[in-house]
Amino acid sequence: MATCAEVLSEFTHDLRPGAIPREVRENVSLRVLDILGIALASTAQDFAPAVLGVVEAWGSGECTVIGTKLRAAPPMAILANGSLAHGLDYDDTHTVAICHASAVVVPTALALGESLGLDGAAVLAAMVAGYETMTRIGMAAPGEFHARGWHATAVCGTFAAALVAGKCLGLSRAQLTAALGIAGSLASGVLEHLEDGSWVKRLHPGWAGHSGALAAGLARGGFTGPATILEGRFGLYRTFLGSLPDPSPITADLGRRWETLRVAFKPYPCCHYNHAYMDCAARLRREHGLTPDAIEDVECLVPAGEVPIVCEPLDAKRRPRTPYDAQFSLAYSVAAALTEEEVGVDTFSPGRIRDERLLALARKVRYAIDPASPFPRAFPGRLRIRLVDGRVLEAAEPFNRGSAENPLRAEEIVAKFRRNAGRVLPPSRVSALESAALGLERSASLRSLLALCALA
Repeated sequence: MATCAEVLSEFTHDLRPGAIPREVRENVSLRVLDILGIALASTAQDFAPAVLGVVEAWGSGECTVIGTKLRAAPPMAILANGSLAHGLDYDDTHTVAICHASAVVVPTALALGESLGLDGAAVLAAMVAGYETMTRIGMAAPGEFHARGWHATAVCGTFAAALVAGKCLGLSRAQLTAALGIAGSLASGVLEHLEDGSWVKRLHPGWAGHSGALAAGLARGGFTGPATILEGRFGLYRTFLGSLPDPSPITADLGRRWETLRVAFKPYPCCHYNHAYMDCAARLRREHGLTPDAIEDVECLVPAGEVPIVCEPLDAKRRPRTPYDAQFSLAYSVAAALTEEEVGVDTFSPGRIRDERLLALARKVRYAIDPASPFPRAFPGRLRIRLVDGRVLEAAEPFNRGSAENPLRAEEIVAKFRRNAGRVLPPSRVSALESAALGLERSASLRSLLALCALA
């Protein structure tokens, strides 16, 4: 019987652009657009010089480093671009797998496609193979990586990047399987940043893409890796989680059911767990004309699995120490949605997280466990607001906005790109990049697209 790695490798090897439904291809083009905008905006963030400095110090190459004048070899360009793509925590998430898929898949495919001179259709097919791999590996153990302190994006993403890179390199089925086996020894990424709001999580998609590309390169050269890397005695699940879940979600309906379509775009630049609560808060603010002074108390009904990520330690969540701390604070995010007409990148800036009026409202936000929550099958939100005058207002969102059940419109995703890219590029360049990204499938080369992402 074929192993999971062998099945994924066969799917990746045999996948042709024409076999991918048009809906999926168009969806992926929007994801490329989204990621390029986020990566461009991230170049102005405080963490960016450290990442870009490493790339610059370690030599030049043929690949574009987004939003800069730098060129780098594919693994280093992927490291930088993947880290920038995740730098604002504004990139998409597959709900069940709890993986940031595009921040791994898109930079890996773009770098390999640019360096190898591939056309857009070939690169798009490699991306789809990556999306299907990453989401399904995470779906086999929903929420379990996070519960053990692993970042599923970093862990599952390394396998996806190995197949994305391997598809671009034209590896055989056996070589793709070896690449997955090698990727298992390179996969890593822990969540300890939650203890102090430090930067390391931003690096995880870049590192996953970087490691996956190295795995594919080694496999191309004949290096071997175990075909049982996922379900084996010392494979991914038993080693990282301590047990083997049902592996059937990895291969079930592969090529017939497209998990790519279920990766949720983000309307807010913060942890996806917060979003439905923020929408509830924003709706009550609009409907009732709420002001912070009118609010006595806010109770969020939260699934237990979200508590360690966005609710605790409570004092730090109510008064974030860093912008990244704020992005993983339910209290701060809900307070922002109750205060601001538009929650965006600047909401989580160093200056804004010191706003005492906003922090005073965050101190009024508490949580209670919701044992009936469907998490992690969905990221719902329920909250109650008790007003100073004694009234109690309630709102619930069963699905986070941007998910397959509550999707963003294409024009909303394009508008998000324009806002993000416009922080760095002039309007004419933003417009040209938008057209090039949405026309990815029809492009003969990626080089003109990526030239629009570079600074002169």
